[in-house]
Amino acid sequence: MQSSLTRSMRVLALATSFFAITAAHASPISLGLDASLNLLAFGNMNVGSSDVEGRVAVGGNASIGSYSINTKTGSSALYGGTGLTVGGNLNFSSGSVWGGAIVGGSYTPNPSGTVMGGVTGGQGFAFASEYQRLSSLSSSLDAQANTGIAMDQWGTLHFNAAGLSLAIFDIGASDALKNMQIDGLAEGAQVLINVHGSSVDFGNHGYTGFNKGQVLFNLPEAASVLINGGINASLLATNASVGQGWGQINGQVVVKDWNTSVQVNDAPMPTSRPNQLQRLPEPASLALVGLGLLAAGLSRRRT
Repeated sequence: MQSSLTRSMRVLALATSFFAITAAHASPISLGLDASLNLLAFGNMNVGSSDVEGRVAVGGNASIGSYSINTKTGSSALYGGTGLTVGGNLNFSSGSVWGGAIVGGSYTPNPSGTVMGGVTGGQGFAFASEYQRLSSLSSSLDAQANTGIAMDQWGTLHFNAAGLSLAIFDIGASDALKNMQIDGLAEGAQVLINVHGSSVDFGNHGYTGFNKGQVLFNLPEAASVLINGGINASLLATNASVGQGWGQINGQVVVKDWNTSVQVNDAPMPTSRPNQLQRLPEPASLALVGLGLLAAGLSRRRT
């Protein structure tokens, strides 16, 4: 006959496995958008002298010049399907759009603006329902409990992602101007940074440990945003107008208005993580669980 201690140790092992499996199946962050959609603006787009490597959707009017969409090489489309969708009017003065365009309002052709695949009329995107969905997503992401506190060390804001499949932090708008560093971000893990404030300026500073496709800035309160420099992160700010700036953002962008020369490079948020990480309970927690199970086993033995 097995001793009660042996039985308790077996139960403890099963409990440890349960905790590991539970942690390993934490839900990844997904914007719920096609990975090919690099830029979604629910309002207007007024841009020049830049590009978006993937596809673009604009709910209002778009005024575009010296710009390329849905190409990396300039000789072929990066993604299949419609390269540019505009709910309102399109003024495309110069540049190239690969994959064609769908325009809900008026479009006046310009010899300097080439749309590979032509322009058709109609509504090619459900802007109203997607705005509601992504606004709700932004609020729900903001409501998630933090896994830690961003620590300011000598002017650099550190985010500890070690051992986590999803690390969550809240910061204020003024913190966005600081150098940022993610520590311990493993392959396949994700970091969610909720930024609070109506006006957010990301400034021009360093981003250490920010890996493409693994970081999301969520701005649930922002009405205006400035971006300068280079950022490896996606941006969810459904009510924000992005003003004039420069540089590049490597990720998917969801905003109200896009009025900047910032380049948007193809680096979408993944819909799943093949190398799911896990965080096991601390040793002290496991010891308490073990003692509790042992006590329960001994109690049953005495009855």
